[in-house]
Amino acid sequence: MSLVEHLAEGVTLYCGDCREIVPTLAFDCVITDPPYSLQLHAAHDARHANGNDGTNRKALGYAGLSNADAVALAPLLAACPGWVVWMTDHSLAPVITQALSDLGRCIFPPLPYFHPGRSVRLSGDGPCSWTDWIIVARTTAQSKWGTLRGGYVAGEGWNDKARMGGKPTALMRALVADYSRHGDAVLDPFMGAGTTGVACVQEGRGFVGVEIDADAFDIACRRIAAEIARPRLPLEMPAAKPTQGAML
Repeated sequence: MSLVEHLAEGVTLYCGDCREIVPTLAFDCVITDPPYSLQLHAAHDARHANGNDGTNRKALGYAGLSNADAVALAPLLAACPGWVVWMTDHSLAPVITQALSDLGRCIFPPLPYFHPGRSVRLSGDGPCSWTDWIIVARTTAQSKWGTLRGGYVAGEGWNDKARMGGKPTALMRALVADYSRHGDAVLDPFMGAGTTGVACVQEGRGFVGVEIDADAFDIACRRIAAEIARPRLPLEMPAAKPTQGAML
């Protein structure tokens, strides 16, 4: 794969550092699942070979975000004219909330992504709850976007993540449907294995993905290209752009 892959009209993937690439891009909104807190990632990797619960786990293979990292990343994402949807853990959630608020974004209480049945580890080397947090922030232009759900609960078939730390396709498809409109260009600057891109193709959105890890980038290219090529039944076609409703 090259450093830039144009997979279809409106679908382009970049392999590189998002801090250098994103300022050169045009996009309508951000929906992303970056690394979680530095503490969580460091604890996991320190114990991955011999976990306190007796398991032998893989290292994540990528570093977490420090508080300073999250604050520095916020202006890069908040440069878009639409929603910023940022998944994180409980440690970084208040830092991200404050950073986006300081940039003039309207912030809402974090939305829960609740996945019952996930393994819970109390040793500090992994999540000790079934809940991840989603920070959503808008500009005044989205003030009459419409009523949105107050959280996301995993259901049957939500265990299809393509890479450690990834999220289910069903979750990312729901977020894409809720926080973008048909034809919008959705940016994911931490694309990973490309699940957000797959969701965007399924929902009739454009997609701009950035991933620094070359192996993950190649996986994302293959997955999104396969989704673009997949024949679709009429019932699978995305709905038309909805009209704006009541204030969120």
